[in-house]
Amino acid sequence: MKTVMCITILGAVVLATSASIVKNCAKSKTHLIDEQNDVNISNCPKNKCSLKRNTDTLVEIKLKPKRDFKELNSDIQGIILDVPIPFLGYYGTSACPHIYDAEGKNKVGCPLKAGETYLYRNSFKILPVYPTVSLVVHWGLGDKDDDVVCFEVPAKIKA
Repeated sequence: MKTVMCITILGAVVLATSASIVKNCAKSKTHLIDEQNDVNISNCPKNKCSLKRNTDTLVEIKLKPKRDFKELNSDIQGIILDVPIPFLGYYGTSACPHIYDAEGKNKVGCPLKAGETYLYRNSFKILPVYPTVSLVVHWGLGDKDDDVVCFEVPAKIKA
C-alpha cells in the first residue's frame, strides 16, 4: 500500500513539473523558445491550461537574452475572441523581482546580461471576478524595444 501511494505521489510531482507546450508569439521578434523545455506552468498539461478561480498559477520560464536588458516588464494578457484583455495587477509591472539565477536558487533581478541564462518565476492569482471562459494567455517579458521571451498558450478559466 505504501509503495502504491509513493508511486502515485511521485507521478503527481513529475506531472506537475513537466514542461508546458506553448507557442511562440506570432508578432514577436524575440528568439524562439524551446517549446518543449523552456516554460513550465502549473495545471497546464500538454493541451489546454486549466485555471481555477481563487487559486494561484505558478509560471517558470528559462530566459537567455540576446542583448542586455536594464529593465524587464510584463505583458500578460488574456485574449478572448481576438480581443486582448490585460491581466489586472500583472500587465505592465516590473518582472525584475521575479528573476533568478539559472538554477532558480538565488534572486538576481535586473539587469540581465546577454547570453546568460536566468529563470523567471512568478505566480498569479486567478481572481474570482474572472469569467469562466476559454482564452489564449499571452505572456511576454521585455522592454520598450524588444522581448526576451513571448509565448501564448490556450487556457480555460473554471469556477
